[in-house]
Amino acid sequence: MKRIIASLSIITIVLLMSAGATRAYFSDTASVTGNTFSTGTLEIRVNGEPTVLGAVFDPAVPGTEYTSPVYGMQNYGPPWFGGPSNLTANTLLLNVANPSDTTSDLWNGLMVRIEVGRSSGVTWYNIYEGFLKDISDLDLFNGHWTELIPGSTQDMRYTVWVEEDGDQSELMGESLIWDFVIEGRTN
Repeated sequence: MKRIIASLSIITIVLLMSAGATRAYFSDTASVTGNTFSTGTLEIRVNGEPTVLGAVFDPAVPGTEYTSPVYGMQNYGPPWFGGPSNLTANTLLLNVANPSDTTSDLWNGLMVRIEVGRSSGVTWYNIYEGFLKDISDLDLFNGHWTELIPGSTQDMRYTVWVEEDGDQSELMGESLIWDFVIEGRTN
């Protein structure tokens, strides 16, 4: 009987030590100290909003380029924004999501140019030109920057078009809706 009680005591002590050694504490500051991990907040907004409506290009004519308004991608924290972000985005990625029709000629033929810039009097950098459907984890820093600190903004605009190939009758009446998803990462 004494062995069973002693064994249960040892098991209980081991379990408590394991739970203590793997404990994670989450706070609102970014630091790693000893055995304690804490998190911060990284909040990326577009034009001050979690989501915004994109541009509408209607009616569109093949061979004609249509450019969106400028979208400000903000690391939404002090000193310029009232948000909670206190971590630096070391990666900013763009993806295409939720296309309304992935089998249409329009989806297969829509071209896009993505440009980014920073500060007033923006110098625009062309970071992608190709099919919309081929965008996957597009690096929005693209060698021009390495981070987006809290309270700062990076601008983006895009231009769409369909190549003129002589016979565009298969595109008549087609429409396409998609989402651009912008993801900020600390790594």
